[in-house]
Amino acid sequence: MLLVPLALVGSVAFAQADPAQPEVESFAEIAMGVDVSVKVVAPEASDRLAAARLAMAEVRACDEALSDWQASSERSRLPRTAGVATVASERLFAVSARSIEIARATEGRFDPTIAPIVQAWRSARAQGTLPDVATLDAARKRVGWQDVTIDACMRTIMFGRDGMALDFGGIGKGFAAQRASKAMAASGQPSHLVAVAGDLVAGPVAPPGKPGWTIRKEDGLGEPFELVLLGEAVSTSGDLEQFIEIDGVRHSHIIDPRTGRALRERTAACVRGPDGATCDALATALCVAGARDAAGLMGAFPGYRASVTTIESDGRRTWSTTPGPEGPPCAADVVTVPKGTIVPDATAKPQR
Repeated sequence: MLLVPLALVGSVAFAQADPAQPEVESFAEIAMGVDVSVKVVAPEASDRLAAARLAMAEVRACDEALSDWQASSERSRLPRTAGVATVASERLFAVSARSIEIARATEGRFDPTIAPIVQAWRSARAQGTLPDVATLDAARKRVGWQDVTIDACMRTIMFGRDGMALDFGGIGKGFAAQRASKAMAASGQPSHLVAVAGDLVAGPVAPPGKPGWTIRKEDGLGEPFELVLLGEAVSTSGDLEQFIEIDGVRHSHIIDPRTGRALRERTAACVRGPDGATCDALATALCVAGARDAAGLMGAFPGYRASVTTIESDGRRTWSTTPGPEGPPCAADVVTVPKGTIVPDATAKPQR
């Protein structure tokens, strides 16, 4: 295992004269195909290193369970024959069960069975084309969260159609970040910040002299903003970097599981709340819902705050809970879900 301490702006001892005072140290590694970083606060360097190793080991373990790129992962080895129940590891079962719950609550805007559609798009993008109608239609017949049976007593997963498969691209990184945070807190290091790409989870104890971890978020559509994170998670999703343009039409890497089509309208979402996996999945679901349908979706997730921006033909439409994800922490009962409002934007250039 390779852990590389990184120099960070402001990453210095809080009290150099007293070696017992805690210090912030940052560690980084590549896992799940993305940059993973861990900041740990502890007086002893050995304790900081041990906590970082524990966190990184958890992220790698999640990758080994959930990856759709590794043929050896537990997810990849699930049988794709209908009616075959398979006992899953604790990690795979936990993320599968939560994925199905979120799919139900979002009415399929997030769907972990989207794997056949994702594969069709990957293959087409590799050729610089779009998947043809017949290929997408065939893939859609193998997609549907309603056809996954989760048995909590037996800890088994079973598909109801042949050729089904799970894809955790929209929830796995947030799930791994949350697991890593819990592992460090349980080991006695509650002051930490885990970042798995754009999915962040902060431990329950703030750095000394600070109210929490200051996070800067940017989605490519709105102005960057800062928030202070403590004992919460935050995730962003959008098509700022991942898209393909064919014949002048921009196709996002985010796909609507219900239609099999990639999003064409520019959209970005940010979600903040108590669970990293849920924030990750909701950010994806909100992009699919867009600003127009966000209020109905978020009504099923009290305690989570979010904002979503969609570039439409008549302007920029933005919707947010009250307070939004950048607002101060609040109890679940004061998070309101207002109706969306459209803001005309003469500079907006929607991609269609």
